[in-house]
Amino acid sequence: MAAQRRPTTRHPGALNWGRRLFGVLVAALGLAHAEPLPVAIDKALRLQQINQVDLSLYLREVTQTQPRIAVNADTPRQPASTIKLLTSIAALGRLGPNFRWQTRAWLDGPLVNGRLAGNLIIQGGGDPSLRLADLWRFLRALRAQGLQTIGGDLIIDNSAFDPPETTRAAFDGKGQSGYNALPVAFSIDEQLTQVELRLDPKSAALSAWLEPPVANLDIQNQLKVVKAPCQTKHHRVHAALTGEHAPTIMTLTGTFASECQRDSVAGLLLDPVQQAGRAVLALWQDLGGRLEGTLREGVRPKGATLLHAIESPELPVVLRDVNKWSNNLIARTLFLTIGMERYGRPATLEKGRDAIKEWLDQQGLDFPELVLDNGSGLSRSDRISAQSMGRLLAWAYTHPGMAELMASLPILGVDGTLHRRFKREPLRAQGHLKTGTTRGVTALAGFLDDARGRRWVLVSLINNPRLATWRGKAVEDAILRWVYDETGGERRGAGGSGPAGKAAKLSERGD
Repeated sequence: MAAQRRPTTRHPGALNWGRRLFGVLVAALGLAHAEPLPVAIDKALRLQQINQVDLSLYLREVTQTQPRIAVNADTPRQPASTIKLLTSIAALGRLGPNFRWQTRAWLDGPLVNGRLAGNLIIQGGGDPSLRLADLWRFLRALRAQGLQTIGGDLIIDNSAFDPPETTRAAFDGKGQSGYNALPVAFSIDEQLTQVELRLDPKSAALSAWLEPPVANLDIQNQLKVVKAPCQTKHHRVHAALTGEHAPTIMTLTGTFASECQRDSVAGLLLDPVQQAGRAVLALWQDLGGRLEGTLREGVRPKGATLLHAIESPELPVVLRDVNKWSNNLIARTLFLTIGMERYGRPATLEKGRDAIKEWLDQQGLDFPELVLDNGSGLSRSDRISAQSMGRLLAWAYTHPGMAELMASLPILGVDGTLHRRFKREPLRAQGHLKTGTTRGVTALAGFLDDARGRRWVLVSLINNPRLATWRGKAVEDAILRWVYDETGGERRGAGGSGPAGKAAKLSERGD
């Protein structure tokens, strides 16, 4: 798609005061008939020591134009991973349900008798769902079309995306945690390197290998097998790489409990080019292919010839990972792709922000308080009000893409990030809701059916720097019970169940 002129980007903190005043007046008129906070929810707030000023709650029946409850609904809040709803809805609107990413292989030179006299370029198109099995089929197709020896270099082309503006460790210091992966145009298995371990019960020999495979990397297994139950205190596996940019040795240390028998340890151990590129090389060699040059990053030259291309699953399939399991990498990639498809390559965060805000304006969805960072919720700067999120969901419910959006959301007590909540209560399977959790934030947004069969748009955003996650979840549970049957919160108590227990601990992954 040819690049088009983008509108001037507003600074995230800047507001159009005329539109903001208009929005406030409309909100005031629209919220005038909303009910006060129900007693059961107020009781839950007091029990969990959360001030009502820290809660924004918006509740609206899908057939109505005005909310039934709107408490602090126009206050800008950090939404955590519930902002993925905005990314998903905009993607369905901007890209369409048939959208697919493409990964291409290009020849920079003649292919004669199985030998390429030049470079092979693997050009990423942004597909965040590419798996090892997909890569194997992709490379096997190259072999089937006559390519056996790469006489030049194996080049990974990531030029579709600008380099990330931050580092993996920037958000919370956990640079090897999978939820901190940063989007690149070509990546495999979400950039994770998985160490697979298997203990032979007869010989007590411990085997170790990598998925995806990593070419030119030796594993030094120094793990000590101990005869013990499969418990953390006996079972501690550590992996360390030697070499900053192109590691050649992985050392495994620690203890392996004999009763574990099998285990896997995954993390962001390599940079994306090394992880994906060396997986390509390892599989290529396994297929009988040869590389005479080196592995490096580069850009496809204009004269290169397309040899083969593969496509990702359609967008609604990929959205299931975005929302059901709150996949940050896919959400961030989707955010960049929206901007790239609207304004051309390379993809940047600025283009993503502009494209989504432009699309919202086209739908008549004016959210003057909206601040977007990367589309995943793994951010301290995102802001949206419960009213804006509720209006967005109500709009999405009556427009094309509603079924695809609904199918991507976690189901209460059934799957995704909500699979443990309300498993044995009438609320089970009655809600399709996106969760959100970061330090000082718990959030919940989506659709909930009550005991009478009515469907509601529900948005709950709780923000306080000292908020304990389990307390926020307990208040969410009380809200859900009250909505389901207006006396449920008082009858069952506001303390909540499942993961809202005091011992619940969640990492700062934004889900």
